[in-house]
Amino acid sequence: MTDPRQLVLDALDPHRSVVVEACAGSGKTWLLASRIVRLLLEGAAPGDILAITFTRKAAREIEERVMGWLRDLAAMPEAEAVQFLAERGMTADAALLRRARGLYERVADAQPPLSVHTFHGWFLQLVAAAPLASGLAGSSLVESSGRLLEELWQSFAAELQADPEGELAGHFTALLQIAGLDGTRGLLMRLVGRRAEWLSYTGGRPDGVAHALEELQTLLGVGEPGEGLAAFFVADWEADFHAYLGFLEQSDTKTDQALVVPLRGALQPGVAPEAAFEALGGVLLTQSGTLRARKPSGALDKRFGSDGAARFLALHQRLGESILATREVLRAEQILAFNRHGLSLGAAFLERLEKHKQARRLIDFVDAEWQVLQLLRDDSHAAFLQARLDARYKHILLDEFQDTNPLQWQILLAWLDAYRPGDGLEPPRLFLVGDPKQSIYRFRQAEPRLFATAADFLEANFSARRLAQDATRRNAPAVVEVVNALFGAEPAFTGFRPQDSLAAGLPGRVELLPLVNLAEEGEAAEGEGGEAAAQNDLAGLRNPLTTPAATAGDPRREEEAARLAARLLELKATLPVRDGGGERPLRWGDVMLLVRKRTQLAAYERALKAAGIPYLAASRGGLLHTLEARDLAALLEFLVLPAADLALVQVLRSPICAVDEADLLILATLGPGSWWERLTGLAMRGEAPPRLARAHGLLAGWLAAADVLPGHDLLDRVFHEGEVLARYREAVPEALWPGVEANLLALLQLALDLDGGRYPSLPRFLDELTRLREADPDEAPDEGIVEASDGQGGDDDQGRVRILTIHAAKGLEAPLVWLLDANTGAGGQADAWNLLVDWPPEAERPTHLSLYGRKDERGAAREPLFAGEAALAEREELNLLYVAITRAKQMFVASGSAPKGGRTGGESPENSPYQRLLRALEKLAGPVEAGMSPAYGDLVVGGHVGQAVIENAAASDPSPCLLPGAPAADLFSELPELPPIGERRLGPGDDALHGILLHGCLERLTAGLPLEPDWWRRAGGATATEAGAAEAVRVAERLMAMPSLAFLLDPALPARNEAEICDGEGRVKRVDRLVETPEAVWVVDYKSSGADTKRLAEYRRQVAEYRELLTPLYAPRPVRAALLFGDGELREVEENLTDLP
Repeated sequence: MTDPRQLVLDALDPHRSVVVEACAGSGKTWLLASRIVRLLLEGAAPGDILAITFTRKAAREIEERVMGWLRDLAAMPEAEAVQFLAERGMTADAALLRRARGLYERVADAQPPLSVHTFHGWFLQLVAAAPLASGLAGSSLVESSGRLLEELWQSFAAELQADPEGELAGHFTALLQIAGLDGTRGLLMRLVGRRAEWLSYTGGRPDGVAHALEELQTLLGVGEPGEGLAAFFVADWEADFHAYLGFLEQSDTKTDQALVVPLRGALQPGVAPEAAFEALGGVLLTQSGTLRARKPSGALDKRFGSDGAARFLALHQRLGESILATREVLRAEQILAFNRHGLSLGAAFLERLEKHKQARRLIDFVDAEWQVLQLLRDDSHAAFLQARLDARYKHILLDEFQDTNPLQWQILLAWLDAYRPGDGLEPPRLFLVGDPKQSIYRFRQAEPRLFATAADFLEANFSARRLAQDATRRNAPAVVEVVNALFGAEPAFTGFRPQDSLAAGLPGRVELLPLVNLAEEGEAAEGEGGEAAAQNDLAGLRNPLTTPAATAGDPRREEEAARLAARLLELKATLPVRDGGGERPLRWGDVMLLVRKRTQLAAYERALKAAGIPYLAASRGGLLHTLEARDLAALLEFLVLPAADLALVQVLRSPICAVDEADLLILATLGPGSWWERLTGLAMRGEAPPRLARAHGLLAGWLAAADVLPGHDLLDRVFHEGEVLARYREAVPEALWPGVEANLLALLQLALDLDGGRYPSLPRFLDELTRLREADPDEAPDEGIVEASDGQGGDDDQGRVRILTIHAAKGLEAPLVWLLDANTGAGGQADAWNLLVDWPPEAERPTHLSLYGRKDERGAAREPLFAGEAALAEREELNLLYVAITRAKQMFVASGSAPKGGRTGGESPENSPYQRLLRALEKLAGPVEAGMSPAYGDLVVGGHVGQAVIENAAASDPSPCLLPGAPAADLFSELPELPPIGERRLGPGDDALHGILLHGCLERLTAGLPLEPDWWRRAGGATATEAGAAEAVRVAERLMAMPSLAFLLDPALPARNEAEICDGEGRVKRVDRLVETPEAVWVVDYKSSGADTKRLAEYRRQVAEYRELLTPLYAPRPVRAALLFGDGELREVEENLTDLP
């Protein structure tokens, strides 16, 4: 292992260029930020430094870390400052300490400042600095969003239809016949997505299509369409086929006799060449397109004689090969024709896109990359731009270089190529860091092979030193051993070096759950049930009020999800997490669930929800699809169109109104008219039940406000008057509340973000929400972010399980990481109707670019290119698995399903993540016995550890262990008895518990909310009883029925329950009920006792204090305070607080 100390000294040497290849968890960001600090301490001006990374988040992290260190250095005790500098290879003296302490102010005020950018941010700066002659001045950034492209596609297609005889319309029609409408549209959109490669391949020349077709035609080795068939049907072509027909006619086998008729027909005069060739192929080839098997045999010799049999076999072979060769030529002709249609149409669409942007002085990220490269390659502009760069940057730091795409590398190369030895220019010092093993962005054209290419270039031209950091500070030694066993045995994982862990003594574990393997008979039963349901649907329409819609789902994934939830609950109780110097129990925030795609999250989310496990899903663009957002969207739809009955019903049933089914049935049975008209009539007659009356009052007010308020202000009023947050909190399970709250607040923020919250009309605002809901996930708003807990470990500090894609998890870590659905094989080449691009890392531009359709239409000439793509795809699959495993600090778990049909894991895809992990664990732990699941490590997990493992764990020796498949109850029964910790506190007495239940019941009833079956458990806790709850309900209902109290307790009143207020010291007080009447504001405090209670004076002071705190808020309206006792007596407190004893 490389000495970590020496590696830091070498990497931070400010006088040398350095390339560092560093494994996951080794501190790449620390190293890059430390080099910046070291450069500043050595005297580099902040403006001399340029750091480039790939995301705005990473750029902010680098800048915040550097500035945070410098701020700390300014006031750090001397001993700590000396240690800080020593860690970065500097020996502190008085002068260095003075410079270090003044560095924060110097960097904060520097002009030009320290530059930390994304690649695109830097390119945009270069575009802004371009000379006027370049024509780029005044350009604004815009993303080629899905909405813009869809609008352009619609207008483009309409223009083609308007000129059906035009050349482009001909290409369009031909593509439609080949690929269909969706395939054609998808092909053009993918060409837009890979526009950078198209521009690089064609050099931006106007005859780019002709150039691409000429290159493709040379590769395919074909001429114009029809030449292949013409070459086959040369003079006397029939002679050999007539001879072959003669052999078949002599044969007495049924197969040969069946071939006689089509062959005879193909040899008839006047048959079209296409039809004749198709018939000949059917005679000599199988349906799969291979040559029919004909082998020497005694039967064949008997049938034709030995010489005849030999001639027949040779003839069969020669004619079959001729057919196959011609088929390949025809396929190549089809490929060329398909590319002619596709590239011609695609180039026209790209031209339309460019004209659209140019007319508006817009550029997108691809334009920025391409234009910067052209500026650096154009002699008339390159000198100007090069001088600007030379005068500015002396130190360049490149982060996460494995994610660079070829065009970005060409830009850097065009800049750095100007510094050749002996040219007299002072070259900048470069620092390049990354990890090709973590390159997982091929869909963004990232090219991991560029890392080695760039390292070679910097070593040869900038005397760069190459360093390798293969020691991780993140992963436990046991996790690292599995990484080494797995990836060291993978031939496709080239360049892998065994890793070490610097987290010595950190216990770790890698575990595989048994594959879900549903029995064939169970699957058959499921299929029969589905057929029966389908027949029922055909027999009559489903009643949506009584019969839920059948949803297609994979029962294997549902079972895997159930096992996930059960195992997480076990681990929550038994898994020790190393935190700082000690251990603590696992928290939900310590768990990270990884999936490869977002499309399969529903089953896992349902299982977590059912188990009461709080989670945060990584559903990009999913905010407007959440139930709470749809509730509010339905409300806005109703406010735009009050006759929208379905929208009104959704609002009434939502927690905002909490109307139950009985109340809805009242509306349903009323006369004609819209439901809003029915509700209004019911309310005006005074016949509306409390919940409907409250709903009508709110909706009527919001309808009036909708005519004058913009979207955000209207929603803000809805949130306030409708007590939206409080009512949703009451309605959803506690575990899900943080996510619902975050989504509600995110929707409110979205309303503010859309056009500054000032959409001219509510219908326009609603249209924009609808568009965003249907937009591409990259453009649609994300769900709300739940703030992380403070880590103190209280009951409310458990955090939430994170569900992320592997891509989204890059750069993150967690004590427990779980890879879901891990037994699926990798996808092959990308979907049909796509681009095939070959851009070797050392090449200036792509060496190949063409379009392809279905798999059987690729052509033999392109097979090496497809094989190369498949190899790169396989390597990225391994990179994804590497990233997934190395997120785990202590424990990594994988689960999945056996393939359908009752097959076991032995028949699973051999290169699935699960099977790769299984082979690695068997290598470390030995073969797995039947009924056992493999695990490896020294992390002791209660309930799933054998005695031998406990002994080995005591010695910190990573050891194999097997997970018994016993029920959890049996496993826990063997755990040793633990000594009690803490002191048990007595619960509330009977009187206090009655008061708690009465408060909880009144809170629900006065808000118009139903009493759910277990409300008393939620209100009173473990000591509450159903009998006590019944008594509380009896008292509460009696109070609600008293006419003298209706002016305070009526659910239709504008009131708030459990209203929080703060006193002058910041202490939170909670008012049982705050009622606003036309005459006054009432503060009501419930007391389950009678007015003769010994604590009456205390209660009077309490409610008087509430009144005095609220009086300034409601001035000049009077605020009155009262105590409401359990016997129905309402006693107002009129004295000032200072006058009370």
